[in-house]
Amino acid sequence: MELQIEIEETTRPSVRYFLTDSEIGTVCRDAEALLASHGIDRDAAAAALNISPITLKSYSRGVATVSHRRMPAVMLDRIRDLAVEAYWAAAAWPYRCEIGGDRAHLTPVYTAHDHTGLVRDRHPHPLRMREVADKMGGSVRVTWAIHPDVRVPPLDAMAALRSRWRIGVWQLRDQFEFLGRDDADDILCEIADCDRYSLWPFSTEYRPWMTQVTTSQVERLEAAVGDIEAGRDIQPWESATARAMAELEDL
Repeated sequence: MELQIEIEETTRPSVRYFLTDSEIGTVCRDAEALLASHGIDRDAAAAALNISPITLKSYSRGVATVSHRRMPAVMLDRIRDLAVEAYWAAAAWPYRCEIGGDRAHLTPVYTAHDHTGLVRDRHPHPLRMREVADKMGGSVRVTWAIHPDVRVPPLDAMAALRSRWRIGVWQLRDQFEFLGRDDADDILCEIADCDRYSLWPFSTEYRPWMTQVTTSQVERLEAAVGDIEAGRDIQPWESATARAMAELEDL
């Protein structure tokens, strides 16, 4: 007898980039667990989010429970930000020591500057500072190092794509804010082929929660920014490879 197995088709373009209510609750619980591992309990996390502990608890409850509430995307972004900030703050301490009563670093210290040049954060991990600086249209500099020739290390190909994405996100949102538009996230979700809840992981350097951005996604974003800066509507995007193939077909 021949066994036949039917596979149900899905209408979701990419399961990884579209979160269900259950997955949203899981992400919230993961963020709370990371915060708790660094000494930040639910009450403290709720206070930082300007919500009640009961409300935060309802966001993390299972979807089958009566008290479950769907966490807003902006709130989920904020608790993930809090969690990774706690992680990176804790990660910096093993590289510190006490010298003469003052805290000093044995490894280079990098600072993240915003687009005005103001120092916004410092950390011994350059990728963390790159993330912080990119999100503010800024730059990374070496603040302290034993050797005077220490420079900010270059990015590998994948990290460079993540950096370009974050810079593009900042540029797009900055342009939309200047124009009085509030739909920047809609454009970003369309470019990344994701929902609003899945947008945050494209911009993080916290590897357990990272979604690696692709070259085509970055190029689409940069093209959209270029269109907005030129004062025109965002044009349909076509990759360089697609254009080259089309030109070959015309020959």
